[in-house]
Amino acid sequence: MGKTRTEIEAEYRSGFDAATDAQRRITARDRWLTHARTLLFLIAAMLLGVGYIGGHLRVWYAAGGLLLAGFYALVTYHEHLLSRLERHRLLRKIHRQAIARLHRDWSNLPEQPIDVPLPHQALARDLDLFGHASLYHLLCVANTPMGRRVLRDWLLDTATPEQVRSRQRSVSDLASQRQLRLKLDLEGRLLTDRGKGVQQFIAWASGQPWLLQRPWLLWTCRLLAATMLGAIVLTVSGAIEAQYGGIAILTLLAGNLMISVLFLASIHDIFARLSARSGRIRSYIGLFRLMEQIPEASGDLETIRREATERGGGVLLRLGELSRIAGLASLSHSALFFLLVYLPLQLLFLYDFHVLYAMEVWQRKHGRYVEDWFLALGTFEALASLGQLAHDHPDWSFPEVKTDATRFDASQLGHPLLPESICVANDVTVGPEGTFLLVTGSNMSGKSTLLRSIGVNAVLAEAGAPVCAQRLSMPPLVLATSMRIHDSLEFGVSFYMAELMRLKQVVDLAAGTNDRQDRRMLYLLDEILQGTNSRERHIAVQRVLDHLLHHRAIGAVSTHDLELATSPVLRQACQCVHFRETLHDADADQPMTFDYRLRPGVATTTNALKLLAIVGLGD
Repeated sequence: MGKTRTEIEAEYRSGFDAATDAQRRITARDRWLTHARTLLFLIAAMLLGVGYIGGHLRVWYAAGGLLLAGFYALVTYHEHLLSRLERHRLLRKIHRQAIARLHRDWSNLPEQPIDVPLPHQALARDLDLFGHASLYHLLCVANTPMGRRVLRDWLLDTATPEQVRSRQRSVSDLASQRQLRLKLDLEGRLLTDRGKGVQQFIAWASGQPWLLQRPWLLWTCRLLAATMLGAIVLTVSGAIEAQYGGIAILTLLAGNLMISVLFLASIHDIFARLSARSGRIRSYIGLFRLMEQIPEASGDLETIRREATERGGGVLLRLGELSRIAGLASLSHSALFFLLVYLPLQLLFLYDFHVLYAMEVWQRKHGRYVEDWFLALGTFEALASLGQLAHDHPDWSFPEVKTDATRFDASQLGHPLLPESICVANDVTVGPEGTFLLVTGSNMSGKSTLLRSIGVNAVLAEAGAPVCAQRLSMPPLVLATSMRIHDSLEFGVSFYMAELMRLKQVVDLAAGTNDRQDRRMLYLLDEILQGTNSRERHIAVQRVLDHLLHHRAIGAVSTHDLELATSPVLRQACQCVHFRETLHDADADQPMTFDYRLRPGVATTTNALKLLAIVGLGD
């Protein structure tokens, strides 16, 4: 039996308390070390000063040097301690945010900004998919740009039933791998640039090499380096006279200098950009190592593990190779190495050209795998986000998405974004084709929330996540909504015209889905065509619904127009359900309450005049 909500919250609170205690202990040690470092350095400096003034008192030099070595040891240990302190600080934040996520405490749960493609913005706004207090806000624990984009695309794009089932298996596996998910989140938060250099690194890896496209320059450098080595060996061994050997070496030095002057600026520019990128990429090593540590699993997780360990020989091995090559390119960064090592190697053997060649050989052999490695990492983070949801809600269920299903059929369906304490679940059925769900009820009774519950859970189902329901079965869906319509002064579009344009998009999408056997259209229309008079609205809504029924779409419509249920055009197609309110005495603390329970049939009560009286406009 799975953990209860109370046990899950206690688990997070325990992790938060443990991280807080560790942070407190390390902070105290940090203060002590700061004072100890300062004191040790001052004593060492004093002893070295006494030795310098005393001249012959070497014992002071020895003592000062010993204390100075101790100072550097303390500095090294202190840096390690600060690293641990940062990890515990982040662990504390992770657990605090996990508790906020459980309670839907949006103010204490940082929002992860993400761009939403223009064609999806209306649907995303209607269903609260992105932004503050949204589905993405609830789900996202990804820290890299790839992970956030993969999760965004899963929420916006449709998936095949096979893809859904594969993700579900991986999400189920990750739900039980709490430590793995915790480490993934922690390592992601430790990234120095949060992924800013990844796209540039991918662009370099998949781009065209600079030196390998100039074979004449490469072979010239090789020939000059080999000739220089031969001239030095022959001169030193005495095989040729020193006079002639010196002339040959000076001539070759002049040639090397000329080539360096002509091309080193371009090469150092490549080194500088790649060094910065590879330095950032090194911070990803911890994340890639976690990919290799994925236990034996099924579905997408196994694909991710193979991507990390097998493709291109393994990401850790290949990035380690590139890191070592990039290290060779950084010899000139140190003044001492520049004078004693780099400058002689460059003047004698054109060192930079050979290092660039090694880089570009790596680029040609393994560069094509880089994007796939990072995409696999992004997929891992997206699955971990859904795995966190599954772990936090063991009473939710994985839906059945089947091409032979004819309806959206849910038991105890709730809204995923509502706190558990106020979320009311209902049995909901939408479909089959030739029918639609007509939702009626008074103002504030729960009609819009029901429609969003259907839509948001359908999005979760297509993404491969568990849904807020005891059971859900549905076909693969194309979602279309008309809920939150805005007029536009900028473009001269009235509210009514804006709504008509949205409905036209919904009908066109239904027509485009009409002949598809693999996917069905699900529309959700909330109080449509409010921008016109009631008589024309009644006729217009009938026509829109008739079009949607003709195109084999299924859907739900909320309305105050109770006559739609008896319309000759729609009477046979509509399946009527309603919400109800309870009225109390005028002096009660709550003159009106709602139970948000869905009931069959058309609404029998209204509350517009009662609400008018409640706000003081009754007279």
